[in-house]
Amino acid sequence: MTKRTIAIADIHGCCRTFRHLLFDVVRLTKSDTLYILGDMIDRGPDSKGVIVTILELQADGYDVRPVRGNHEQMLLLSIYIPTNENMANWLDSGGHMTLKSYGVNHPEELDKHVYFVHDLPIFRVTDTHIFVHAGLNFSIDDPFSNEGEEAMFWKRGGDVDKAKLGGKVLVSGHTPLPLKIINRTLVTSHIRLDNGCVFGDALPELVMGNLVALELESGVLHIQENIDYSG
Repeated sequence: MTKRTIAIADIHGCCRTFRHLLFDVVRLTKSDTLYILGDMIDRGPDSKGVIVTILELQADGYDVRPVRGNHEQMLLLSIYIPTNENMANWLDSGGHMTLKSYGVNHPEELDKHVYFVHDLPIFRVTDTHIFVHAGLNFSIDDPFSNEGEEAMFWKRGGDVDKAKLGGKVLVSGHTPLPLKIINRTLVTSHIRLDNGCVFGDALPELVMGNLVALELESGVLHIQENIDYSG
């Protein structure tokens, strides 16, 4: 069976869409490696379902490798540095929907799933690709240092310094882009895969609101419309 490397970004609690894309469209197998580029939670209706799906896949022997996005980071800050500002930032960014999906009132009540989020790496590197939620800070000597962490969560824009990529391709999400822009990035040094799934068909003129999965070896882009808000 052909081994595939697959990347998905910014699920944002859209569990039905995520599962349909994985199992019915991509048809994920245990020979595949799946990278999930952060922002698995918040905004959408079933963040718990997304995390449970990932944990069940890993427990069943699937090679699933998520990284931490800015929404997971905001959740952790609301727990470990529990200021009113940190809590408000997370809740206002869709954290209230995560609490609702778990049926709890405070992020500390997420129990073992907090440890899952806490243990997520901020980036992953292979011989050919770099997987990160948002981007890299190419203005510093080492974009992978602690000094570069903020860019990995929050950076907008698609600029790259190829010398600092070491011949690898950067793969990220974070910034919702129309499908035509995403397709253009597939042949560049910075592939960008956030099509704003959680926003559904709110921006139809831009062809947004889909969850996409890219097969890196073949360049095949699988596109799944949001079905979490279809009733």
